[in-house]
Amino acid sequence: MPEAAIKLFLNGRIRTMRGKRMVQALAVDSLSGTIIDTGGSKALLAKYKCCKPERIDLEGMPVLPGLTDCHTHFCSWALLVSRPQLDGMPSLRHCLEVVSNSVAKKKSGEWIVGGGWNKNIWPGGRMPSAADLDTVSVNNPVFLWSKDWHTAWVNSAAIRAFNITPADQGKTGGVIESDGKGRCSGILREEAANHYYSLAPKATDAEYSAALAAGQRRFARMGLTGFHTMETDEEASLLGQLHQKGTLRLRAVYYLREQSLDPLLALKLRSGLGDHWLKFGGLKLFADGSLGSQTAYMLQPYGRSSSRGLLTTDPEKLQSLIGKAAEGGIACAVHAIGDAANRIVLDAFEKSTTGEAGLRHRIEHCQLVDPADIARFARLGVIASVQPIHCPSDLDLIENYWGGRGKDAYPFGSLKRAKARIAFGSDAPIETPDPFAAIQAAVTRQRAPADRPPFHPEQRLPVHDAVAAYTTGAAYASGDESWKGTLEPGQAADFVCLSDDVFAIEPSRIHRTKVAKTYIGGKTF
Repeated sequence: MPEAAIKLFLNGRIRTMRGKRMVQALAVDSLSGTIIDTGGSKALLAKYKCCKPERIDLEGMPVLPGLTDCHTHFCSWALLVSRPQLDGMPSLRHCLEVVSNSVAKKKSGEWIVGGGWNKNIWPGGRMPSAADLDTVSVNNPVFLWSKDWHTAWVNSAAIRAFNITPADQGKTGGVIESDGKGRCSGILREEAANHYYSLAPKATDAEYSAALAAGQRRFARMGLTGFHTMETDEEASLLGQLHQKGTLRLRAVYYLREQSLDPLLALKLRSGLGDHWLKFGGLKLFADGSLGSQTAYMLQPYGRSSSRGLLTTDPEKLQSLIGKAAEGGIACAVHAIGDAANRIVLDAFEKSTTGEAGLRHRIEHCQLVDPADIARFARLGVIASVQPIHCPSDLDLIENYWGGRGKDAYPFGSLKRAKARIAFGSDAPIETPDPFAAIQAAVTRQRAPADRPPFHPEQRLPVHDAVAAYTTGAAYASGDESWKGTLEPGQAADFVCLSDDVFAIEPSRIHRTKVAKTYIGGKTF
């Protein structure tokens, strides 16, 4: 090994995540960015003394493998956090004030695009309208995503710009709500929202470039060294451009939408194609909507309602899509929130027996799963890709809309006991991508600070399993377990140094954990 090609990271409290093994030091090949040895500090110093290694003193800090967020909309998140944010705004009035402040900074006619509004936390909880936005923005079109990203709120200027009418619903899919007079009320749901968002003016290259650079820095400061993103060809192209320029500094896996399937098959693009920085993960499909919009598809109606939600893809079509993708070597990640939707997706995976062996199929969210279906995840080899940060946010909604069925909501413990593969993510920008807030949510099943006893504590996970879902579980989900996810020889030197040992502190304090340093390939971010 050439002189200065080895870095020794010494005096740490390093959890390898290979079982419960801990070491003090890592020896890293700085040319390849991989770990070549682990052990005690004195032992590695003596072993590699002749190589004159660079020494980095970890000063007793707790160290974990780099964390990977397995469900983001990364490019959209990076862009949205640079734009008007309505997340946490406690009322319609507060949201309108944010929009008004944004309008004041724009020229007449320029678009306002943002998101995060949540009617479920507003007094009265009524759905907003175009007329509400018109009070603060007459000449500037406004497009605002709801917190769950299944509903959009637009003003009259946007309705005119798009020429939206409820009669267009058939060609857009989803729902265009009417105001009772045959006009769009200002609310677009599901595919209708996606359709019109695609027509809104795109960010400039300069705006996107700045947002993606800042977004990567934010992720690294949270301890995230990689992400899986569920977006479109456009965002995948943006990541590809970053990679070509050498400015993609996090390890990215991208999933594309149903519309991309035929082109993917024509190009013979299979899951796993790419390198250690950017690779194709698979196809993202949808089975239902969301809890917040009461469009998650249920076995029984919602509380105080006759509605069972919305099935967004016909079961036969879903099965056909999964089979077609698998035949071409493409794994599928299917959005399913309600118990009926999860059953339908599991049925589709079970019936779609063709395709390459070893594809890492996934169900995204798994928010309510009937107990009879839990064991099917492990039996079918379907990964439960879940977002524990949603659990504390959804407690009131679960009680209001699912009632007693809530005992089966966010069934982390049941999935673990059934030996299902579990991977954690955030669904950013719907929730914060902070992994330590999510780990605490999985471990405590409480809000921070706690305002009630743990929500069905039998579904809690031990800290080790919660961390594993961001490390070894995440690596398995993308087929990368041979080179990442643990800290041992042959693995990528991706790791984070922390202010606190999340295994030792009170679970209620995990969300306060700070990241002191993030290393990717043995280099500081």
